[in-house]
Amino acid sequence: MNARKFVVFVGICTLWLLFANTGHSELVQTVNFHLVAHVTTQISQNGDTRVVRMKTVRITTKDILGMLGKVTTNDFSGATLVSVHRGEAFQVWRGTTVLADVSKYFIDEGASQDVIDQDFNSTTGKDNYHGFWLSSLTFDDQNGNRLPLSGMIEERYTAKTADSQGMQQVSDVETLNGTGSGTLTTANADQQQQFTLLNGTLIRSGKGVVPLNTF
Repeated sequence: MNARKFVVFVGICTLWLLFANTGHSELVQTVNFHLVAHVTTQISQNGDTRVVRMKTVRITTKDILGMLGKVTTNDFSGATLVSVHRGEAFQVWRGTTVLADVSKYFIDEGASQDVIDQDFNSTTGKDNYHGFWLSSLTFDDQNGNRLPLSGMIEERYTAKTADSQGMQQVSDVETLNGTGSGTLTTANADQQQQFTLLNGTLIRSGKGVVPLNTF
């Protein structure tokens, strides 16, 4: 198995997506952000003393959905951010209903070669993979919030032996621990974008049923 295209967070959630008209399903992974952003928010002068203050902002998936809702004029409260078929699309779901495709707000910058442990049977499709590689993913709401995250991904992927119809059950968890520099508007009341340094975790996790050796 080659190095897998990017990522995903704490508390693994799973979603299943079945397309009756195509006769097969795709892997759908929930996407969770756990980021900490550091922003300089206050500069003042007190006599000969220059005072500079920093603010720490925690950014979760709920915040990302809020940014997406604002820029797309949608109400995404209580919704779930998902990655479809390993990042081919990013969507917002409520239950099993697709509320919006938000793929254009996510930029996957590819992956390095991976270092792996793996047992893979090319005939049955049975697979047990554990790998590491470097990758970058950027969330950009095109409204002043640009949050790139680069670092090492750890992935654990399993696939069961394919059934008589050539379909197999798969499970995949990808965790990106990284850092980045970008901009953020939510740190100040005036909503002006400011330079930010961030670190944290992005996790994609899910289970599905896919055609034999799709990955």
